[in-house]
Amino acid sequence: MSLKLPSTFAFSQSSLQSYVNCPRRFWLAYVEQLKWPALEAAPYDEQEELLRLGWQFHQLVERAEACMPTDLLADGLEYPLDEWFESYLRHRPADLPTEVVEVEREWSAPLAVEAGQYRLAARYDLIAVGGEGADRRAVVLDWKTNKRVTRRSNLQQRMQTLVYPYVLVEASAGLPWGPLAPEQVEMRYWFTAAPAEPVSFGYSRELHAANGARLEQLLNEILSGERERDFPKVADTEENRKRFCGYCIYRSRCDRGIAAGDLEEYDEDEFAGEDLERALEFTLEEVRELAF
Repeated sequence: MSLKLPSTFAFSQSSLQSYVNCPRRFWLAYVEQLKWPALEAAPYDEQEELLRLGWQFHQLVERAEACMPTDLLADGLEYPLDEWFESYLRHRPADLPTEVVEVEREWSAPLAVEAGQYRLAARYDLIAVGGEGADRRAVVLDWKTNKRVTRRSNLQQRMQTLVYPYVLVEASAGLPWGPLAPEQVEMRYWFTAAPAEPVSFGYSRELHAANGARLEQLLNEILSGERERDFPKVADTEENRKRFCGYCIYRSRCDRGIAAGDLEEYDEDEFAGEDLERALEFTLEEVRELAF
């Protein structure tokens, strides 16, 4: 037997991060696709508002990058969207390549493992590509509307920092700009909380090979499971309850508490746990533009 995943399933940084944080959460969310009537964080209204504002900010940036008049886009914006958008206009990185700029795009790449071939998908906020030959460079820019800037050490451990450059390199041969070497790719995070201080990560052949090995190891580990007991809960410690369980909708099912974690106490800088922007989760069924 082998793990039964939905036919439309594609691995992503979100699903892999869920597994790394808590294998049981991966099982419940992606294998059983279990809907559970629990809040992710409290107060619920504030969490919903943060999700809405984050989504609207992404839409504003997409339209601005499509050269829509920014004065019209900025007209009548509510707080804090008005400040976020002004920060974007003033602090959009000036060194981004200009030959090709793609915004809000989804691409995927194949990943062959022991159980067969699977897809690894990524949804990019912005990719900027330019230059010729050895001077060609591509910058992946990811917008973050968190209240705090995530520490570089935490970002470095995130599956997003691994998956996004990896997929871009692997899929690049089928994309408009052609093949990219790992050394030509940079991952950069831009925070509304510190718009003049983006956090950047370079890439290399060695890192690409290590990332490929890590992804293969993770997928083999996941796909070797057959039933719920093969996906254990994260260790029951006070730190894990605060870091993971308190913000997981399955906490009551797992006997890890009932009340949702306090949104004000959710310190993403200290606890690099689940991304609260679950509205951006997707499967292959929802992806519009994948490189197959």
